[in-house]
Amino acid sequence: MRITGALRLDRRRIATALSLVNCVFEEPVDLTGLTVPSLDLSGSTLPGLRADRLTVDGELRLAGTRVGDGTGDPRPMADPTDSRTGRRAPRRLYEDSATAAVRLTDAHIAGNLVVEGLTVADDSPWSLLAPRLTVEGSLHGRGLMANGALYLRDARVTHAVNLHAADVGGIDATGIVCTGFYADWGFRSTGQVLLRAAEVAGVVTFHDAVLAAPAGSLLCGRLRVPRLRLDLREPPAGKVVLQDAAVDVLVDSEATWPAPGALSLEGFTYQRLETERPVGLRARVAWLTRDPRAGARAFEQLARSYESGGDERSARAVRHAKERHLSRNDRLTGRIWGLVQDVLFGYGYAPRRALLWLLSLVALGSAWFASHPPRPVGGDSRRAWDPVLYSLDLLIPVASLGHRGAWDPTGPSKAVALLLVVSGWVLATAVIAGARRVLGRG
Repeated sequence: MRITGALRLDRRRIATALSLVNCVFEEPVDLTGLTVPSLDLSGSTLPGLRADRLTVDGELRLAGTRVGDGTGDPRPMADPTDSRTGRRAPRRLYEDSATAAVRLTDAHIAGNLVVEGLTVADDSPWSLLAPRLTVEGSLHGRGLMANGALYLRDARVTHAVNLHAADVGGIDATGIVCTGFYADWGFRSTGQVLLRAAEVAGVVTFHDAVLAAPAGSLLCGRLRVPRLRLDLREPPAGKVVLQDAAVDVLVDSEATWPAPGALSLEGFTYQRLETERPVGLRARVAWLTRDPRAGARAFEQLARSYESGGDERSARAVRHAKERHLSRNDRLTGRIWGLVQDVLFGYGYAPRRALLWLLSLVALGSAWFASHPPRPVGGDSRRAWDPVLYSLDLLIPVASLGHRGAWDPTGPSKAVALLLVVSGWVLATAVIAGARRVLGRG
């Protein structure tokens, strides 16, 4: 069927299923406030669809439907603060005056919303405007093509949102609630994908997805989901923000991590990390440092994830790396003192290093004083000469073994003795400072 005029079924109640398949509409279709058992517009061509407050007791099908005039240029949704030129949909909008090729504001669908193979191409700021959309089934969008962005803010989908192999200019799904969010297996977005404050009961996956130029990025601040997959097909063109998100399992890939400076992890909590290919400890620490604002919490979170898996050695290594990372922001004196603690005993996370330093200094002193024995104090000493005990007594800053005051080194031996005394105080002070830090943070 071809309709050359306007089709208006707004604010109507139809008692039977409505099927307009493979039809051509020369004017936008107005279904505002329509109540219908089911609606099928599959394969049809129309300039626009207005269906705010639409109520469908069954399934709404737009499979293979073509909306718009087909001449719209790509309009990726970019950050409003982005200085780059180019058309982009505004982040804040007035819904009543906003224009979109397909409008489903406050629509309620008791069954599935099927938009598989839907093509939207026109000059409207949004390709799909559906805030507070309610779908009691699933949203099926495999192969959906939209030159603009999809607006699904505060939508409620009882089951899953499936966008396999979809190609869009961005998604604003802030506050969406669903069981699963599948933007994978060839999903492509040239604009931002927003899942801020979203609550997903199952999984959010971007496996084999592409976040392409010019503005492809992922913003998941305050996301709540048990399993998050970020093993993309290629590194994202933009940033990945996981600030204050909470997941049980994060699945990612070292080959598709965002560029340094394009990752935000502060406040991000997770129980376990999974990868298809093993990621070394140094690489995982480098992953943290791709966030220029990564602080102690980000390192501590990674250390706890290793601890929960029983890998205590890796947890200590992460905490050691944390101290190194934090010391870089100290003043010059703090950086020098941090370097001393790192070299001596690894900020308390490498205690065997302190023992090695102690044994090395004792060996150095013993070797010197064995060939350069000092004179007894007062010319006579009741103690037998022992270069090992004498060197150890010089290194211990507080307690005395009775050898330090019984012998009087002169010349170069006095310099060696002074070196051992100063080294002992520095080593003891560093160990005490590190122990206080470790015990206090523990």
